[in-house]
Order: sequence, then C-alpha cells, then structure tokens
Amino acid sequence: MNSPQPSTHRKREQLHRREFGRRSFALSMAAAGALTLGTGCNRETNERRHRLHVFNWSDYIDPDVLAEFEATHDALVVYDNYASETELESRLVTGSSGYDVVFPSDRTMDLLISRKLVEPLDYARLTNASHLDPRFLGHEFDLQNEFSLPYFWGTVAVAIRDDFVSEKVVDFAPLFDPKYRSRIVALDDAENMVAVALLHLGLPMNSTDPEHLRLAGKLLKSQVPLVQAYTSDAYKEKLIAGDAWVAVGWNGDLRQAADEEPHIQVINRAQGTMVWLDSMVIPSGAPHAELAHELINFLLDPAIAARNAEFVHFGSPNTAARALLPDELKNDTAIYPPDDVIAKSVYLKSRGAGIVPVEQVWREVRS
Repeated sequence: MNSPQPSTHRKREQLHRREFGRRSFALSMAAAGALTLGTGCNRETNERRHRLHVFNWSDYIDPDVLAEFEATHDALVVYDNYASETELESRLVTGSSGYDVVFPSDRTMDLLISRKLVEPLDYARLTNASHLDPRFLGHEFDLQNEFSLPYFWGTVAVAIRDDFVSEKVVDFAPLFDPKYRSRIVALDDAENMVAVALLHLGLPMNSTDPEHLRLAGKLLKSQVPLVQAYTSDAYKEKLIAGDAWVAVGWNGDLRQAADEEPHIQVINRAQGTMVWLDSMVIPSGAPHAELAHELINFLLDPAIAARNAEFVHFGSPNTAARALLPDELKNDTAIYPPDDVIAKSVYLKSRGAGIVPVEQVWREVRS
C-alpha cells in the first residue's frame, strides 16, 4: 500500500490511554458516532458496507487512520471505548462480545489466552508483521505470538514543572520529597503505585515478599500528606495548569502535556522503570475475523503506524514506522528511552492470587 508519509506534529485535544474509570458511556458513543459521521455515508450506504467492531481505549488511534481504512476496505468501523482492563475482561469472558479487534495490555493477556478468549492469528494475512521490532515479540504471555501482535508500548515516568522544580531529576525521588507537599499528583492505582515504591526502594518491582510489601506500604503512607490528588486521569491537566509540580503517570500522556506546556519535563527513571506493552488480538468468535486481520495488518503498515504513533505519542514497536517519524519524536527520550534504561526496565507480571497482598497494601495506604 502506498500510504502518505507522516505529517508534522498535530496539536489536538488528547485524552489518556491508560487512565482507569474515567470515560462516560456518552463520550464513548459520541466517539463512535463521530467516526461514523466522518465517513460521510448515509444510513443506507452504511448498511451495505462491512462492519468491524473495535474495542479500545479512548483516543488511542488516529481517527484519520480509521477513516482511511474504512475508505480502502469498504468498511464501517464501530469504535467503542473501555475505561479499564476489568471492563475489557468482563466483556470478553462471556465469549460473545461481538468485537472483532481489541487492544489488551500485557498484564491482561495471560487471562485472555488461558481462558481461550482470543483466536490464533493467521500470519498469511499479516504480511506487515515483518516490520515489528523483535524486542517486542515473544513475551512470556505469548512466546510464539500465536495470539497477539504489539500495538504500542510505554513506561511509567515522572514529570516535573521545571519552573518550580530546580534540581536535576533522574528518578522518582521528587514524588517523596516533603518540599513539594501539596504539589504532588500520584496515580490512583494499586499495582502501579506499589511498583513505583518498590523500584524507588531498590526492590524487585514484581515482588510479593511480605517484607518488601511492608516497606513499600510504609513509603507510600509517608507520601500521603504530600499528595495533592490521587488520580489516573487528571494529572496531565494539573501539570499544565501549574497546580501540580510533580506527577507520576504514563509517559505518552505526560509527553502530551509537555507539548502544551514547555515547562513540563518528562523523565524515565535512569535505573530502569516499569515498561508495558499493548497488543492487538482477535476475540474468540469474532464475527468478522477476516476483516479484523486486515485492520491489524493495516495498522502494521509502516507509514500508517508512523502516523498513528505521531498521534498518540506512545512508543511504536514497528521498526520501519519509527524510521518515518519526525526527528523530534523518534529522538525523544521521554517516548523512546535509551537502550540502557530499557535494558534495566521490567514488565508488570500477571501475579494471579499474588495480587491480593498488593491490593491490601494500597487499601491501607488509601484508608
């Protein structure tokens, strides 16, 4: 396919890919409606076209990319949003979700594969998979990539307002510094915040050792008086407004904020941080599996993947796409940390029942 080269960076209203519990049904329906209206088709035409049902995070795909897929594949994409991994899991566990393509995180993949909630991929239909960076293939949850291909990746990072924070920042230390009392924003998320605490203490990020969790809980409790807000959606706006001077969040969201406010700096912890990977999968029983493969292959086309990456501001696992990005993005260490940082970074593991003590730590912190 001869797709357009990526455009220069586009300013837009950007929402949060990895926020939890934040999107209303009305907004989801509005987004789906906007995509339908954007095709310029009347109802009669829509009924004649192939429908593809996509379930994804809000604002996690370039609408222009979807519109181009619709035009080139005689398809109508019905795009619904979910607000949490739990919502995605609950929709798929019934085995009759009606969705054709979904975008789960690495920590959800174990459950989806073990419960046979996703279909094996047909690589004869996925010729663009050859463009993927091997570093993002063969993960523990799907060693042969039988069921999944990577979509975007990112990190947990810290952001500061350099007009209020003057020292050089290389780690999570400002999140626990009393001099930023009432100017710190933390995630309202048990696994991520316990992971941040464990990393800051120099302990294994996925540990469920009782002593390690006790120390993480102690640190997080000491942070409580310093925190202005626990939120997984509003940290970007608080940084832009100057209400917060220090925040922890997902690097792409923080990088979006830096586009709007030049005093925001985004730092990936030099000693390594949490790294995550989102994948593209086809749910079991997908009504339009053939067209679903076509969408996945389309999104893996280097020029399309580059445009999409430029829109969402998260890391592309597509080597050929990254080469097409503007220099300001492909050389941005907030989005693409140096290799030595990535080498020291860790994926959050699916811990099964081991998650219970982690959640207990967080309940005690937030009580």
